[in-house]
Amino acid sequence: MRLAVLFAALALPLTAAAGPFHDVINQPAKRLDPGAPRSFTSISHVIYLNNCLPNGCTVHPGEDNALTDTSSIPQQQATLTAWPHGTVAWNNFVQCVRDMYAPFDIQITDVDPGNAPHSEVMVAGNADAIGVPGAGGVAPFIPCDGQLQDNVISFVFAADIANQDFLCWAAAQESSHVFGLDHELNAKDPMTYLSPPVKKPGFQNEASSCGENEGQPRMCWCGGSKQNSYQYLMDTFGPSHLDPATLAITEPADGAWVKPGFNVRFAVMSQLSVTTAAMQVDGTQTQSIAQGDPLVFKTATDLAGGDHTIGVTAQDSAARDITGQITVHVTSRCDGGSACAKDFHCLGGYCLPGADVPGGLGAACTGNSDCITGSCGSDGTNMLCTGACDTGQSCPDGYTCYATAADSGVCWPAPKQDGGCSTSSGPSPLLALFGLGALLVLGRRRR
Repeated sequence: MRLAVLFAALALPLTAAAGPFHDVINQPAKRLDPGAPRSFTSISHVIYLNNCLPNGCTVHPGEDNALTDTSSIPQQQATLTAWPHGTVAWNNFVQCVRDMYAPFDIQITDVDPGNAPHSEVMVAGNADAIGVPGAGGVAPFIPCDGQLQDNVISFVFAADIANQDFLCWAAAQESSHVFGLDHELNAKDPMTYLSPPVKKPGFQNEASSCGENEGQPRMCWCGGSKQNSYQYLMDTFGPSHLDPATLAITEPADGAWVKPGFNVRFAVMSQLSVTTAAMQVDGTQTQSIAQGDPLVFKTATDLAGGDHTIGVTAQDSAARDITGQITVHVTSRCDGGSACAKDFHCLGGYCLPGADVPGGLGAACTGNSDCITGSCGSDGTNMLCTGACDTGQSCPDGYTCYATAADSGVCWPAPKQDGGCSTSSGPSPLLALFGLGALLVLGRRRR
């Protein structure tokens, strides 16, 4: 078991802010990625703040059990004196801890739950009493095997420290150590040793390095180099209110024309982490990803031309299925002598729609992603979807291959007097712009 300790400088006056912090590590814990997917925990969602009024608390050494007032931290029976700061300060303290945990399905109470399972923070007494001199708070850190425990006691030493912001910070940190959270190098998060500020705004929804001392990151106790305390608690206990989740396929657009092998990107709006996701093409699952993978799939390069339904189903840590679906038009192949349908142009082995279709050859564009070919070009006046000329600098009817010094050229709508398949043969205005480098081709191929 690991002992997680928040230290305060006891040489300072009781009204002073928290001083330098240190870490005490007993035994190495079993390693487990703290970002690993899990169902909501089955342990109690209740944290009992015990002020030990009116006569103090007696703590017995032994296996952690708040129902019998036993703890793995003291080596002998100990007595903690009652909360010394008065009723108003206590009520403010309880509200501060509630605010810390407000986003999550965790209930903060100062009413003894009796024999009902709960976690407990004794906010009373001196650190010396249970054998951790200098500590502002201390908690047993549950081993990283995903098996959280009910009825574990942590401690915040209210008789040693009067700073209310520090006491709230310490209570949030020690109670969360019991849930498996490590220290962070994020001064705004209660899981940190860093100060200022002493008044922590709450658990931060960002990946932060683990560690105690600024500029000295370390591996997290349960694996990995980063920890997101907010998302961990959200995925472990759930939110205080679980909103509906949605999934949007962000690329390609619904109804878009695409070439086989296109990317399918999606975004999930959920308070919880995405644990798994799968892509379906025409109702058949083709790929899946796990938590931590980029939210993107890639379709097969031999996907047949025609209309296809693309679906994505994600699951979050509440085991909810979240779905999204689009329809795309996949371009047919025209290599091997195959002919394209009317109003389609064979280029690069694919039958491409023309300028009247968004993303088609010669259609207006503002960037590469607008074009089926992945290439948007400009002649200094117009920005149009282009494509690399085929072998022999050939282009479909109505397009001219304007060569550049760097490659075989791109197909651009031919001047009105031109027609048929053509190649550049002289210094037309467009060719001159190519040659001077004034034609901006925004990435010939999108990868």
